Amino acid sequence: MWRLGEGGIVPGAERTLLTQALWRLLLICAAAAAGETIAYQLEAYDVMMWVGLVFGAAAYIFTQDLDRPRSGGGRRGEIRYWRGRRIDDDDGPRRWN
Repeated sequence: MWRLGEGGIVPGAERTLLTQALWRLLLICAAAAAGETIAYQLEAYDVMMWVGLVFGAAAYIFTQDLDRPRSGGGRRGEIRYWRGRRIDDDDGPRRWN
């Protein structure tokens, strides 16, 4: 039996990120299936795959930045470095004198 958690193989912090990604994938697949079902009910058999693709792509775009933190510089949570030191966007300019 695999141990999960602090002393296990899969740490808890990584497991939540993976779980969020799997829920997002499930939502995208459900949206694509719903699009194909709608096209099937409307008897649009020739465009059924394309409707599913459009619904799945729309779900992908709408869920793209839901789990990422927003920062002040519009950097989507990325960390900036200058000469090996971390630069926070929230910090104001430092005085040199």
